[in-house]
Amino acid sequence: MPELPESVIIAHQMNRTICNKKIRQVVIQQPKCLNRPEQDYSAGLVGNSIRNVEPWGKWIKCTLDSGDALFINLGMGGEIIYFVDSAEIPIKVKFYLEFIDGSGFFVTLWWFGYFHLVRKNEANPMTDHLGPDALEISTDQFLNLLQKRRGAIKPFLLNQKNIRGIGNFYIQEILFQAKLHPLRQISTLDETDIIELYRAIHQVLNRSIELGSSSYELDFFGNKGDYSLKELSIAYDENSRCPVCGSQPEKIKTGGTSQYICSQCQPLKDGELSDETAAETTTQPQFRQTKIKKSIGKQTI
Repeated sequence: MPELPESVIIAHQMNRTICNKKIRQVVIQQPKCLNRPEQDYSAGLVGNSIRNVEPWGKWIKCTLDSGDALFINLGMGGEIIYFVDSAEIPIKVKFYLEFIDGSGFFVTLWWFGYFHLVRKNEANPMTDHLGPDALEISTDQFLNLLQKRRGAIKPFLLNQKNIRGIGNFYIQEILFQAKLHPLRQISTLDETDIIELYRAIHQVLNRSIELGSSSYELDFFGNKGDYSLKELSIAYDENSRCPVCGSQPEKIKTGGTSQYICSQCQPLKDGELSDETAAETTTQPQFRQTKIKKSIGKQTI
């Protein structure tokens, strides 16, 4: 699933490649991905030009000369790929946009995604209520964001309404570098913990951007990035050793997702477990066993 580093790289490449080109046609193969009638897309896009492209968390925002915006979200996975000639477009694409010079871009989706055309000054519930950008928020704003919050830190950071752009791939390295257990209750974090978490967010996401984003995703030109599993200290490898203390990582259940942690570097002390998670361990006896069980199955991302 593309996250903020992938959005940053793709948006930068789109800005350099397609801005100010006039749109000749738009073809939609999956109407379920739209937020308005299909005919509105031709009326709103054809004859227009893309003025600017910017990352919007896990979305890509393309602002048109008209002031309207096309928001693209790849959902659980997919690609936004540039083409020079429409003959290069694969058969199975969900959306493509062609410019008058014959170039354009197409979008493939592994499962689901969204193509939202939002008029100037029009509300769009799926993008209007996203939190601040994970790399643009200031230290003071981040401190204020976590004040008087409840629940575990990992699901809070993954909730795009709180802060946009962090997903399950990068969160593991972020929490490891911040020395925070994913189930740590936010209310137990002091200012030093929060500042260290802020630093880790910037270090991990910026490192991926420097390397062209994840090696599991394609950029606008169909190339993979260089941020691979080798960049992760312990995630996705139960046979590795923690580079700090030498302990063997553990795979634990964190709500609807799993995560590798170092129990020595990311301890969970008495009273630090979130209230919601504590209740879950009471009503679901298997949770505690899963939490301490080492992974023996296939690695997943």
